[in-house]
Amino acid sequence: MTKGASIYATGIDPSLLTKGQAEKWTDKYPHLGKDRVSYENSISSEFYELEREAVFRRSWLYAGRAEWLDQPGKYFTKEYEVCNASVIVVRGNDDKIRAFYNVCPHRGNKLVWKDEPREPMEGRCNRFYCKYHGLGFGLDGKIEVLTDKDSWFEDQGTELGLAEIPLETWNGFLFVNMSPEGPKETLREFLGEYYWNGFDGWPFEKLTERFTARGHTNCNWKGLMDAFNEVYHAVYVHREAFPYLQKMDVDALAAMRVEVAALVGKHGFYISPRNPQGLFVTDVERISQCAGTGPQYPMAEDLSEIPPAANPTGIEWGTSSHFIFPNIQIQFYYPGWYLIYQYWPLAHNQMRFEIECHYLPSRNFSELMSHYGHIATFWDAALQDINNLEATQLGLEMGTFKSWPLTDEEIMLRGFHRQIYDHVDAYKAQKVGVAAQ
Repeated sequence: MTKGASIYATGIDPSLLTKGQAEKWTDKYPHLGKDRVSYENSISSEFYELEREAVFRRSWLYAGRAEWLDQPGKYFTKEYEVCNASVIVVRGNDDKIRAFYNVCPHRGNKLVWKDEPREPMEGRCNRFYCKYHGLGFGLDGKIEVLTDKDSWFEDQGTELGLAEIPLETWNGFLFVNMSPEGPKETLREFLGEYYWNGFDGWPFEKLTERFTARGHTNCNWKGLMDAFNEVYHAVYVHREAFPYLQKMDVDALAAMRVEVAALVGKHGFYISPRNPQGLFVTDVERISQCAGTGPQYPMAEDLSEIPPAANPTGIEWGTSSHFIFPNIQIQFYYPGWYLIYQYWPLAHNQMRFEIECHYLPSRNFSELMSHYGHIATFWDAALQDINNLEATQLGLEMGTFKSWPLTDEEIMLRGFHRQIYDHVDAYKAQKVGVAAQ
């Protein structure tokens, strides 16, 4: 893997990636301007309804990882409340991974669920049976078990089948698209060449030890996306979780900022510096060889050289964070693990967040203990962000200010909100055009 090669292979201007002492990130994207930004898109229920259709219904949305479905019959379900949809993702007997709407085509019962219909599940089966009337559907979605055969009219029973959804794969990441007209672009076109090629070669599929967290919070989904699209906040919000921050002087804190950043089509990324290694805050961290940024033991495989698109300038990286429109982030952490953040809207002022942390499989109890120790610290820090955002939502909804200034460090936020407004404006214009026909 050649450091920096992807800059030139994919056409991104290298001058956009770094800045000198007198430069500003925002100067590199003059089309975004430097005006205050409206957060009406985070407090308006009317905007939320438009956003559901313009952004989520018409984008490629993350579903999961291919290695979770390592055998025929393996499946998982995914809830997309923002699209009023539940989805089954399954590997068929032909080894093909497919996605279907999680609904029986007979009377509309949700097909795959256990104790609570709104909760996701995973497992392995030979076919999917409807709990309501016993109809069975194969892993390819076709009807295989038709109960009360003589009562069906003509071919209405034998023609039943699950509704398939377009699914595509990128470096083992599975994406679905629920656009009513079908995808207007392939996943490759949606991601762009920088990302489509730039993550090649990194062994995502080997990091199979996975820890997940799901929760709800009373804020707009973009609030958490904003929080994780800059590092400006970290030294203030997380001072309690990481006491060493309290001992750092102003100059040292200022150094903990973005070193490389770029907006790439709909998407974007930043790279922040490496925290001191071996700096343990508590005895538990020292004993379990972990810190807030990850495990600290010698890993079985050197994963410190991340994909070209994740470190295009070849710097000594600490965190490489990649926003994939509209609502996920893939973050690499030194020395070699990664996570996926997901931000799922439930209402204009409610969201569900999901966090997946992926590690190389533990070789012994000490490494497993290190993973658990890290997760405990990491969850605590993440909850500090989430708790803070309920206060942000309340502040925005007061209506005291109509627009908000963003610093140069918040260039990712500026680009992200522009994308949201542009998608909604284009959707409204399309609706007007259709109505006029």
